Amino acid sequence: MITANINETSSRNSTAQWTDITPQDIWEQTGYQLFKNIEETSSWDTFAVSDGKAVQIGIGFGGYGVTSAVPYDVNKDGTADIVYAYSFGSGIHRSVIAWLDLQDFTEHIVPDKPAAMEFRQEDLILKIESENIAVYRIKGMDNNKASFDVLRTYPTTKDIKKMTLVKEGELVWENSEFFNIPEK
Repeated sequence: MITANINETSSRNSTAQWTDITPQDIWEQTGYQLFKNIEETSSWDTFAVSDGKAVQIGIGFGGYGVTSAVPYDVNKDGTADIVYAYSFGSGIHRSVIAWLDLQDFTEHIVPDKPAAMEFRQEDLILKIESENIAVYRIKGMDNNKASFDVLRTYPTTKDIKKMTLVKEGELVWENSEFFNIPEK
């Protein structure tokens, strides 16, 4: 199903190693599964899949792709959406927060408020805290094989507990827009 939704050459698709990375809370609250291509020589793209539909979330080329995802009713329409962090980049590593509206399958980038002056270069972990989403940057992720594999495949709860996380901000729905309000 994922391959049928990608407009790329069949040679790339034949090397894909689609792995189910679905966090339990996303499955329980949305009925969606997340599949990530973890083939080491490829772009680490992630797809949200349900009811015969597959939609790509984030970008994986040149980064780790989706590194964290949580269910959350962003626009207060009664449907839990998928909020996620991903990294990509060709030369400059960038980390982005976005959300997938499960009513119309549109992806929305979450900007910082006030607007950031530069790219966020450290990878992120999102956590539900007090009914809001807290944004944490992963501090000190080095380029060793263990760190590489954890982010390439998708960090487990056990992996996250071993990470040094620094709270960066909190996601807020304000005036019909979703923002990351950085920590002061």
